[in-house]
Amino acid sequence: MNSVLTMIAGLGLFLFAMQLVEQAVQTLFSEKASQWLQRSTNTTLKGVVAGGLITAVMQSSSLVGLLVLAFVSVGILPLRHAMAVMLGANLGTTVTGWLVTLLGFKLSLSAVSLPLAGAGALCYVLLPKGMWRSAGLFLLAFGLLIFGLDTMKVAVEGVGQRFDVSWLQGYPPVLYLLAGVLLTAIIQSSSAAMLITLSALNGGLIGLPEALALVIGADLGTTSTLLLGAIKGSVQKKQVAAFHVLYNVGTALLAFLLVMPVWPQVSGWLGIDDPLYGLVAFHTGFNVIGIVVFAPLLGVMERAIETHIGKRGHHDLFADISPQSVEPALLVLARETGILIDRVRDYCRHPLQGRSLSRFFEEYSQVTDMEMQLADYANRLAQQPMTEGQEQRLQRLRARVREAVYALKALKDVADDLALLTESDDPGLQDFSEQILRALDRLYRVPPCADLAAQHRQAMEQLQREAYSLVADARVRGISVLNLAREVDESGRHWLRSLAVTDDATEFGPDLRAGWS
Repeated sequence: MNSVLTMIAGLGLFLFAMQLVEQAVQTLFSEKASQWLQRSTNTTLKGVVAGGLITAVMQSSSLVGLLVLAFVSVGILPLRHAMAVMLGANLGTTVTGWLVTLLGFKLSLSAVSLPLAGAGALCYVLLPKGMWRSAGLFLLAFGLLIFGLDTMKVAVEGVGQRFDVSWLQGYPPVLYLLAGVLLTAIIQSSSAAMLITLSALNGGLIGLPEALALVIGADLGTTSTLLLGAIKGSVQKKQVAAFHVLYNVGTALLAFLLVMPVWPQVSGWLGIDDPLYGLVAFHTGFNVIGIVVFAPLLGVMERAIETHIGKRGHHDLFADISPQSVEPALLVLARETGILIDRVRDYCRHPLQGRSLSRFFEEYSQVTDMEMQLADYANRLAQQPMTEGQEQRLQRLRARVREAVYALKALKDVADDLALLTESDDPGLQDFSEQILRALDRLYRVPPCADLAAQHRQAMEQLQREAYSLVADARVRGISVLNLAREVDESGRHWLRSLAVTDDATEFGPDLRAGWS
């Protein structure tokens, strides 16, 4: 009964600490810190190296995974970067086996959990508001997170200590794999499971083949920690946990079906005679193979996970990140602004392609709803204390949203006339509509070229000439082609303004700014 209560207490402390970590990350990370973290993980190789090194130092892939969940939740670490870090974390945890085998002892963070929490609490209570107080909250939360995990381990440590794998002798290797999954899920530590396996192997209770299967299962069992941490969390946290499960299952299958059967020959070729060294080398080897196999597939896996689990909804996203946490809130606002811009780009580039007029107007309403959500969030964010640089970023985001929506509105106002032109039997009107559609396609094409503004001016001049020609020939019935041309031009001007207020406007060349002035 006491063990059950202790387990519940540890679980509660663990989940509470996860929320504190996320809160601390929101307040601690400045723009520069966020940019540094993103630069350090902005490629697959960098992410793998960072995840491996951090896990090797912390001696816990579970803790690294929980921190990744926190970073992802507050918008600091994109999903793709988090996936690369998790690849490296699995490799970094193999260092524990080498330390045990080579040095005969295990490094642990559990002994420093209370000092970390205590030091963090003192900083949070005694220091004034600012970076150091936020750092204190992070230390407090991190210490409590470790303590919560350790409390759960203590509640079931008797299970781990009494876990005698010798009774499995004579059973197939797959049963040892399942035993490794169960053991790691119970004690919440693949490192501890590795220690038990090494001890059993060293004591002659099991042979090397059985130990190999146990280690594969131990790696697979680590997914339970991230699944637990993602239970009450955002969609993106669930996406990271889903990737971790898929990757570990895939790596486990590769190790069990392909690497394990040939390992005796491979270890002989490598000259590894000691079964302890053979075990840790196998652990490292199949994790390296997992990285080599899955690293090129991260893009495909990211798209599949987002499709099946779903992208983060606007309401949920804004609810996760408080405007009081200025830097993460700006990152969230920038991300959602990018989503809105992409939708406007698609609608304006092909306003009628594959859409009825009613569908176009429905999509327009969806964009305006998004605009209202963004405006409300931006207004609440504007009330918070910000640096000059943060204020400028906020104003640019607001301006970009405003101009992009104006661009779509201009086309919405002439959608009926544009549809009539497209369906007309008059060759002159058909040619005019084709000119409009070609101009829109060039203007809203991704990515924009350096002379985009000049191209737009040239296309609009030609469109105006064609409009006057149609009016002069009296081929127009009930359609103001001149007004249509002006509205298309107006849409383009607003779109160019939207591009010009971004941080990267200079890459489009000086013509971009000059074109709409």
